[in-house]
Amino acid sequence: MRIDGSRDTLIALLPQLGEGGVDSLLPFLAELRAEKGHVMVKQGDQDEDMYFLLNGTFSVFEKIQINRSDVVLHTATFPGPGILGEVSIMTDAERTATVVVMEPADCLCLTKQKFDALVSAKPKIAIELLKTFGAVMYGRQTSFQNRVRGNILRESRSSEGGIAKLARYTGKVSRTSSALAEKLFSEDFKGVNYDSN
Repeated sequence: MRIDGSRDTLIALLPQLGEGGVDSLLPFLAELRAEKGHVMVKQGDQDEDMYFLLNGTFSVFEKIQINRSDVVLHTATFPGPGILGEVSIMTDAERTATVVVMEPADCLCLTKQKFDALVSAKPKIAIELLKTFGAVMYGRQTSFQNRVRGNILRESRSSEGGIAKLARYTGKVSRTSSALAEKLFSEDFKGVNYDSN
């Protein structure tokens, strides 16, 4: 039984594959109906399956320790459609967070075994998927970086104070001269704007 609308949603999630590419990918995917409370991935696990989340709502949790005491952080809630687990399928790394279904969701699962079969049978499709996964990771990393910088700079009384605070939290940061900036960037490049107090 095919999930209603799964092909169209997958085409929207993977526009670079086009209809033909998605049609080639579909036989490698398994359908999953995830009910509220279902744990999609668990932080620390080594499994390598990834998911195309067609609908539903999901929450992200991370377990850390503060002074050797366990603390579980609820770090995000997001709606489908989306992609989950792309880091593990690309890197064989352990899961970095636990993701729980908050509203029932239809998903398509690409197991590591099926991904490896896809690489052999349809290498161009696999390459396009890897590019998509890289773009997803880049987008998440950039969003996080901008959010952290924005919060630090907004809490600062001046731009110089904000730069000093950035250096304390994120590593070496200092303002460069205008002459160096002119050499490093094209004149029309503005970069991300952060407003400080």
